[in-house]
Amino acid sequence: MISAEVVGFIAGGLGMFVGLPQALRVRRLGHGRGVSLISWLLLFGTSTCWGAYGFDISSPSVLLTNIGAALVNASVIMAIMKNNLKSIALLSVYASALSALILNLPSAVVSTILILVVFAQTPQIVRSYKNLHAGADTAVSISGLSVSSISIALWFVYALLADVSLILLSASIAVSLNISVIVLELIGKRRRALKTT
Repeated sequence: MISAEVVGFIAGGLGMFVGLPQALRVRRLGHGRGVSLISWLLLFGTSTCWGAYGFDISSPSVLLTNIGAALVNASVIMAIMKNNLKSIALLSVYASALSALILNLPSAVVSTILILVVFAQTPQIVRSYKNLHAGADTAVSISGLSVSSISIALWFVYALLADVSLILLSASIAVSLNISVIVLELIGKRRRALKTT
C-alpha cells in the first residue's frame, strides 16, 4: 500500500509549481492585471503556516513541499510587485512571524488559523467576478489553477491515508474555492471570445 508521505510529496510537489505558470504569465504579459496580489500574499502565508505545521507534526512532505510552495508563491508576488529588495524583506518578516505563531500557539488556535488561511483564494474569486462583469482581460493562469486542483485532490487522499482531519477539511474548502476561480475565469474568457467574433 502506498504511504501517506509518498502521496504528500506528490501532492506537494505539484502544489509547489502552481505559482510557476502564474509568475511566468505575469512576466510574459508584463502586467498582473486581474491577478489578486492579496490572494498571492495570503497563499504565501498559507504555505508558510502549513510548512510550520508540517514541522510541528513531523511530516516531511507537508514541511518541505510547503516551503517550496512558499518560495514559488513569493516569485509570483515578486513578478507582480516588480522585484525589489523591500518586498523580499517584507516577505521574510511575514514568513518568520507566521511560523512563530504556528509553532507557539495552542493547538486549537493553530487549527483555526490553518482553516482560515485556506480561504486565501477568496480575494481572487472577488477579483475574477469583477473582471467577468467588466469584461476585462486577465493574467490569471488557468493552467496553474488546474495543477492546483490536482494537487489539492492529492492532499485530500493524503489526509485520508494519514488520518489528518484538519488537512481533509482544508483540502475540501480549498478545492471548492479553486474551482470557483477556474469557472469564473473560463466564463470570462468565453464571453470575451464571443465579443471579439
